[in-house]
Amino acid sequence: MRWLSAPVLLLLIAACVRGQGLAPEVDLRQLAEDNLTGLETLPDLDADGYGELAWSTSYGMMALNVLYEATGEGRYLEREAAVVEQVLARGDVDLAAAHGAEAYTDYQRGRVLAAWGTGHYSDGKHTCWLVHTGMLAYPMAEFVRLVRAGGEATAGLRDRAEAMVPKLEAALRESDAEWREGPEAGQGYYVFPDGSLLPNNQMNAPGRALFVLADLTGNAAYGDKAAKLAAFLKSKLTHVADGDYYVWAYRQSSPEVGPGTGEDISHAAINAHFAYVAWEHHAAFDDTDMARLARTVTVGLNLGGGQLAGVLGTREPNEAYTAQIGRWGFLARFDPEVERVIGAYIAAHPEAGALRGATGALGYAYLLRARKLRGEGG
Repeated sequence: MRWLSAPVLLLLIAACVRGQGLAPEVDLRQLAEDNLTGLETLPDLDADGYGELAWSTSYGMMALNVLYEATGEGRYLEREAAVVEQVLARGDVDLAAAHGAEAYTDYQRGRVLAAWGTGHYSDGKHTCWLVHTGMLAYPMAEFVRLVRAGGEATAGLRDRAEAMVPKLEAALRESDAEWREGPEAGQGYYVFPDGSLLPNNQMNAPGRALFVLADLTGNAAYGDKAAKLAAFLKSKLTHVADGDYYVWAYRQSSPEVGPGTGEDISHAAINAHFAYVAWEHHAAFDDTDMARLARTVTVGLNLGGGQLAGVLGTREPNEAYTAQIGRWGFLARFDPEVERVIGAYIAAHPEAGALRGATGALGYAYLLRARKLRGEGG
């Protein structure tokens, strides 16, 4: 994990004093790359299974995709291909075939799944969490989309990319039995195997992958589920009129429960990004919603002076969460003030983990792409 150098910190601080966001002299691409070191060295199998892939490697894969979008340089997709293939080779089905099924049998479902299991969140009992499947499947599906869209420039990756699609479909199909329609027409949601409602981020992580798989395969059922998830999420947003922004809860006790507050900004970043992907697919969320989500950062979370609230709907800092603010950087596409708020936070917290490691790389990549989409330099 690379710490920001003193010259870079000085540039950040100077930029924030001017109130202009990150200084143009800050090389966002280099900062992203500096924080992606070791991405190809995946963790050895241990008692945690491969749960850590979902909360580290997935962000690195997303960062590589976004860096490619921001720069058009094929080397990012080449690197991505190698990482994706390693992740796919570590699925429970493959590991069970090599080492025996006993250690990879999902205790909730009674069989080995075509996904990535862990015992870390279930008292050592092996299981596959849908959120982990979504966190990994989304950047992998995005990689395939980018390879296809690249035409001749990415033709050398085409066969490798296409071979990934059936595996991603198989992973997401493992939770088909946990899908529910409703509670209103045009809505849908996922439950745990025991029937209880998933937290919002845990169902929306796979929702992103479903949107992309619908594009890749032409299977309308994927897009239908994703759009229903988007409608469900939108029904759970609380609109704060004073400031015109959104907040929401980590989960509801039942599908019928309405809007709320209280999700930490780390988990909430997944929901916000799902809304963004839904917006890209013209499902449930429109330009007004994106502007409000941007103001969730610039108004709702921003306490001024480089300080941020750690939980939606509160005004209290929480360093356990606020260092994840870079994962909201995609919203700088809609409002450059988002970049300024993130930059001010980094400058005010040089000792914190803000924008470091794989999540930091993704944050810098988001800001770089946002500058491009706004027609600015990166």
